[in-house]
This record gives sequence, C-alpha cells and structure tokens, in this order.
Amino acid sequence: MTSSKKPATSSTRRKRTSPGSRNFSMSEPTSLKDQIRVIKRDGSIEPFAIAKMLNCIRNGLAATGDSCGLDMSAAGGLAEAVFEYLTSSFRRSPVPSRHIAELVELVLSQTGHGTASLAIREHTASRELRRRRLMVASARPSDGRIVQHRWSKSLLVRHLRRQHHLDVPIARMIAGRVEQLLFNCGLRVVTSGLIREMARSELLAWGLAPGALVVKRVRPSDRCGRVRDLEN
Repeated sequence: MTSSKKPATSSTRRKRTSPGSRNFSMSEPTSLKDQIRVIKRDGSIEPFAIAKMLNCIRNGLAATGDSCGLDMSAAGGLAEAVFEYLTSSFRRSPVPSRHIAELVELVLSQTGHGTASLAIREHTASRELRRRRLMVASARPSDGRIVQHRWSKSLLVRHLRRQHHLDVPIARMIAGRVEQLLFNCGLRVVTSGLIREMARSELLAWGLAPGALVVKRVRPSDRCGRVRDLEN
C-alpha cells in the first residue's frame, strides 16, 4: 500500500517560511529577539526592539501616502523579513543600528516601496543634520563662563540612568522625546537648564519622578477668598 500523502514541494516550503505567512505583532515573544544586540551610533549596546523597527517601516509607508502604511499586517510582514535575517546572521555578535536601517530600506525598495525607503533615508539624514546643528550652552564650573557644545542624546541617556536609575530602553525613550521637543522649538542654541526641565517634565508625565503620581489638594476653608479645591 502506498501512502496518499504527497511530499512537500519547494513552493509549499517557501510558503511556510514566508515573512508574511504568520500573524506578526510588535509584542511577539521570541527567544531569539532577546539574543540580538544593537550597537547604537554613540557606541552603546542595547537589546533589539522589534517595535521600533516596525514603527519605522509604518511611518515610512504612511509618509508616502501609501495605503499599506495603514495596514499593520503589511508592515509586519516587511519587519519580519528583516527580523528573520537578523536572527540568522547576528545571533552571536551585535549588529550596528546603521546596518538595520539599511536593511529596512533594502526590503522596502525590493518590495515596491522605493518611495517609502527614500522617505526613511531622508528622515534619518534630517535628524542627523539637526543633531549636528543644535548647540547646548552651559556655565563652565571653573569660572562660570558660558560655553557651548554640540547636543548629544547619549549624554542625556547617561544622566537619566545615573541620576534617576532608569533602564537603558526607558532612558533612551525619555531622551528621544526631549530631543524631539528641542527640534520642535526651532532653536539653534538651548541652555542645559532648559534640557533639565524638559527631562523633568517627561519624567513627571510618565510617572518616573518621585511624587509624580501624587495629587495635592487644598482642603475646603470657610474663609473668603481662599481656594477650596485645585481641581475647580
């Protein structure tokens, strides 16, 4: 008696391993994901974040007005293609963040999204230009003279980790939000005090500063002219 089952063809095998063949999500638990390490531009090393790469792809698609930019599964399939390559090529050694960006651009170009690939490249170049142009003014401890130095997000990350004991991903997230606020100001020179206040505001907003979740109220008073409640 011969078996009625047919051997899997190469096309069937390709279908099983296709990047878009399974449901992909930003929070997908993958042991290999935890093994991948990324070397940032400032030399620091952090765990690979699928969510960050997926968000980059979706933003690139949306920036071009492509309808796929609103399709989570389309962006997820492209992100998974890059992710599977990374897991097979960089399990034992860290991968430069620049290389990941190049892979994302390559995948977009080869799947008919060349305009989105160009949009991501231009966005990255624009941020790098802003970083080079932004200067930070601070008082020199030795004589109090105001000096300027180039903005560095990595310095703020180290400050947040040292002073507020934040993990690297959280510190980078807060520093990234502060950086975007600085860019939105449109200023070429900012003070170190402004940066500290922006960082403090972000920490308070995310509940990461002491007393951030404490709501203070003024007790009702019978005296005229006294505020009865801060919420009113």
